[in-house]
Amino acid sequence: MISFTVILHIYNSPLALVVTPLAMAPYSFLVKTLNNTGNSMIIKRLPNKRWVGEMVKMKFFTKKNIQRLGKLLETKEKEILALEKP
Repeated sequence: MISFTVILHIYNSPLALVVTPLAMAPYSFLVKTLNNTGNSMIIKRLPNKRWVGEMVKMKFFTKKNIQRLGKLLETKEKEILALEKP
């Protein structure tokens, strides 16, 4: 699967993120800002269907925003997988 872009609205401002799936585990993604200003982080889904962030350096990524991003990634990944099927 290739990288894709998602828009997450935080504090009423859109934030464009480039998301790259990591091959080491399902539902594990590398997340960067579109303009690469800031550090990347890893977001992954736990078996209890909650999302956690690792190496989070951006102060606005609270637990709530990580959960929102995770739900958005689940939806986006299903759309991409549906497009890849013949």
